[in-house]
Amino acid sequence: AIESLLNRLQAKKPSSSVQETAAKGVLKRLLPSHVDSFDFRIIPKEACGGKACFRIRNHERSTINSAEIMIEGTTAVDITSGLHFYFKYSCDAHVSWEKTGGAQLDSVPKPGSLPLVRSNGLEIQRPVPWNYYQNVVTSSYSYVWWDWERWEKEIDWMALQGINIPLAFTGQEAIWQKVFAEFNISTLELNDFFGGPSFLAWARMGNLHSWGGPLSQNWLNNQLVLQKQILSRMLELGMTPVLPSFSGIVPAALKSIFPTASINRLGDWNTVDGNPRYCCSYLLNPSDPLFVKIGEAFIGHQITEYGDITDIYSW
Repeated sequence: AIESLLNRLQAKKPSSSVQETAAKGVLKRLLPSHVDSFDFRIIPKEACGGKACFRIRNHERSTINSAEIMIEGTTAVDITSGLHFYFKYSCDAHVSWEKTGGAQLDSVPKPGSLPLVRSNGLEIQRPVPWNYYQNVVTSSYSYVWWDWERWEKEIDWMALQGINIPLAFTGQEAIWQKVFAEFNISTLELNDFFGGPSFLAWARMGNLHSWGGPLSQNWLNNQLVLQKQILSRMLELGMTPVLPSFSGIVPAALKSIFPTASINRLGDWNTVDGNPRYCCSYLLNPSDPLFVKIGEAFIGHQITEYGDITDIYSW
């Protein structure tokens, strides 16, 4: 089953040229002075014994201005993680988050003077197929206020660290708006359901509803546009995004629209003090046929908006 999943996901990846260009883009944003010092090339897993890997070797230079180091990888993420490996272990450099030092690249020699690797090169295989990143509440901390410029920097960091299966939860309320409209939920009723930007995760998990809201239509639209930018870049780099799925949390109005559905009210979550305006969200029983219909509609709308880009979902 896992092998079948891996094969399906591999078939969804972009072409080698797209991934090589995306990897070059990471280098150009990170260290533009060295963009011509490296060559990148996608290679098949068979070249690495059937596993994901990166390989680093000295380039066969023909002119003084040609590339010095060749980095090959089974995806763009493998190439960029190889780039970070080279910077770290050959140049004593490091790339971290901004709050923990950021890009520390002053030790990288000038173009034309990059350190050579051993004559036969080196190969590093991934010990496991997936390197996962984020959790479902992260999007309700600082992430929710990020624009594309900040997201681009984060995705570059992911690529350099070898992250190939990142959570991608931005913009899901815009999808839910489309889904629940099919089930006759009004905008006013959704205003009572969605949490505000800083509380999205807690509303998604059923801890509260409406708190910090409502969400404006402009905000919903902009988040959907941002999500498409995020997904596009992740895909170009050969990442497999993890998209949201249906957890069973539903607007209160659904209970009156579908009175025979098995919908139960959850208990109080302590920070809203039992106030019925904000607490005690509703949960649709996973065994109810309506659960499957809503879940299928949610995934279907994501495929319509983003394309058939992943088989991995989370709630």
